[in-house]
Amino acid sequence: MAPLYVPTKRRLAADDPFFDLGNAEANICYFEKHLVRALPDIVARRSHMMAIVDGLLEDAGRLQHPITCHDPPCCGSTHYPSALAYEQHYDQVHRHSCTACRAVFPSAHWLDLHIQEVHDAFFSARVARGDKLFQCFLPACPRTFSRPLKRRLHMVDKHRFARSFNWSLVRTGLRPAFRLPGRRLPSGTQ
Repeated sequence: MAPLYVPTKRRLAADDPFFDLGNAEANICYFEKHLVRALPDIVARRSHMMAIVDGLLEDAGRLQHPITCHDPPCCGSTHYPSALAYEQHYDQVHRHSCTACRAVFPSAHWLDLHIQEVHDAFFSARVARGDKLFQCFLPACPRTFSRPLKRRLHMVDKHRFARSFNWSLVRTGLRPAFRLPGRRLPSGTQ
């Protein structure tokens, strides 16, 4: 099984705007620690440094570069105006995604169920033998079932899931469009 996440190095130049705020904070700490004797008026020194930081913040706001997503399946094709927008994108598309078929899931529990039920050959062999391996969709519920239909009935009866719930979510994920080209859905799904 392939690893769920593969880190990639991104080298940034020393003068990249990404480092501006950190450099400003480091300068403030340096001035406060080493140059207290050089500036007798502490209030004037502090206001001077705050003016510098404010100027850097303004410059950072004007010079902010869009963030590009280099993780598959995006691979540099999507850009985000802020770190917050990128974090939201990452949570929706990359956080709980299957490395084999690129399906995206709402939580780690759903991803685990998907990997087990769709990509695990040992699981398929045990199901064919008649073992109860289909887990309840709720992580807190310990029940297991021999068939997905029995799990579905349990979910509707015991946990009050709607009959119109997307029961193929374990197999297809939230966004089937993010699958690798040429990959098909597992048999038995639409």
